[in-house]
Amino acid sequence: MQPLLYEIEHGIGTGHFMLYERDSHVFPMHMHRCYEFVLMLSGQMHMQIEKQDYLLCEGDLVLIKPNRLHSYDSPEGISGKCLICVFSQDLIAAVSDSLTKYRLPSPLIKNVPAFYREMFMGMNEDKDIATVKGFLYTICGLFYQSLDTGAEDDVSKDTLLLRDIFIYLENHMSEPCTLKGTAEALGYHPAYISRYFTKIVGLPFYTYVQSVKMDRACYLLLNTKDSILSIAIQCGFTTLSSFNRTFRLMLGMTPREYRQRAGTLGCDE
Repeated sequence: MQPLLYEIEHGIGTGHFMLYERDSHVFPMHMHRCYEFVLMLSGQMHMQIEKQDYLLCEGDLVLIKPNRLHSYDSPEGISGKCLICVFSQDLIAAVSDSLTKYRLPSPLIKNVPAFYREMFMGMNEDKDIATVKGFLYTICGLFYQSLDTGAEDDVSKDTLLLRDIFIYLENHMSEPCTLKGTAEALGYHPAYISRYFTKIVGLPFYTYVQSVKMDRACYLLLNTKDSILSIAIQCGFTTLSSFNRTFRLMLGMTPREYRQRAGTLGCDE
């Protein structure tokens, strides 16, 4: 069983916009705070959103709402090429609340008109913010018009609790993030959270927390010039030695080596 992932990089800060192409895309069950579009360019791909399975074919367009469990898989022997766009809620502020709150009859639009495909394929991350927002609002409009405003989105209790755990951990990353503290903050018994988390995520709570802290540390090492000590503190470590020890144990190198191998210049004090 592959552990469920929370993609922490899709949610740090505002104005988050990523667009990339994938061939025969396979990615385990995960969630993040951002919206996500998927446009199939060719071939086929399986996708699961929550517990619903979809087969995506050429021209199909999918919208995944924030904090929804989803995964990708390519059928055996069949290749597929897709474009994936991940973006933060602030970029579509005028419609985000409604898209999140109300039920969408289907997150999948079959064989989307060529105009929208061409717009999608013409986008890139270097576009100015006005162009990016115009693109996102145009594509969101395809789904917005089908919203059932008489029914709120039905999200499973398991997904809601998992989302709350992930968000709590993300918001308290500079703290120890103990099982007891997390459970008390969310109003549950630690033993229940421990069993639930291991069953749903596939990793013990403590192991997952350490993994998420290392993911955050790697992100900061690559994308900021913060000192390694500052990054250690931001990730909830009280000493630089404990941070270095954990980082080496999990990644096989020190934070400084990781930053140097990536060619990122930063303050290593």
